[in-house]
Amino acid sequence: MMRRGLREVALLAVIAALPASVSAVVQLKWRPPAPLAEGEVSAATARLWGEKVLWVDARARAKWERKKIGGAVLLNAEEWDASVPRFLDEWDPEKAIVVYGDGAQDDAAAGVAHRLKEELKLDGVWVLQGGWDAWQQR
Repeated sequence: MMRRGLREVALLAVIAALPASVSAVVQLKWRPPAPLAEGEVSAATARLWGEKVLWVDARARAKWERKKIGGAVLLNAEEWDASVPRFLDEWDPEKAIVVYGDGAQDDAAAGVAHRLKEELKLDGVWVLQGGWDAWQQR
């Protein structure tokens, strides 16, 4: 009798653990997207804009040379003065400017976006939320 009771308890524990495990996996994998900060755009939205975007890579030159979003122009704080003319050659007032850095904790993109707005007086400047890391997570 005792043995049967233990088997039933063990069976109930296994049955209860199964939905709990599935729920845990779903909750750990799915996380709602972080809210956008002012001046940010999500990778999904920027992709929808398609050809109406001028991509600006605010990362170091070595990273830009290794991998970048197609057609991205290098414009970072270290090479600002030398890179602005190339950026202006590519700039089209009909396109949104989306600046990206390495990832969510990288302030380089926000710094470049700020300079584009303040020094060059440009409108339609956005920072890619999550930067290069977010872009890679298609």
